[in-house]
Amino acid sequence: MCKRNSLIGKRFYLFPYYFTLFSFLFVFFSFLFLQNLTIKAENLINLNQATLKELESLPGIGPVTAKKILELRERKGGFKSVDELLEVPGIGPKKLEALKPYLTLEEKSISPDQNQVNYPNPKKKIFKYIDEKGVVHYTQFPEMVPFKYRHTLKEVH
Repeated sequence: MCKRNSLIGKRFYLFPYYFTLFSFLFVFFSFLFLQNLTIKAENLINLNQATLKELESLPGIGPVTAKKILELRERKGGFKSVDELLEVPGIGPKKLEALKPYLTLEEKSISPDQNQVNYPNPKKKIFKYIDEKGVVHYTQFPEMVPFKYRHTLKEVH
């Protein structure tokens, strides 16, 4: 009996540690999952150049609706507005509002200067601050200076 009670006691003793570990893992993986759900400008689908598979990847759009969108695009010679999707049977105002964050009509332009290094804009303001050891730090981002050093923050001319 004595060993059994001590074993149960150890389990309850470790409960806060397991709970903290599982809570941390849950928050961590939830954050990673939400990071993947964010819509980035480079992931937008150009409505005038989208393929059938790209249209099917949109929420609430199946193969039949995707074909109808492509047919309407061919008939019109391209879309001038995302709101023209209301003419597609099966797409109403609610579905259109859900689709708008994923769609664009602009083309992605690739500039020839992409291989060049972009240096900071020389017209940007530069700030300096001094920490408790007397070390001077320079930055272009005054909002990133720790609060305890903001009283020493000054613009460099």
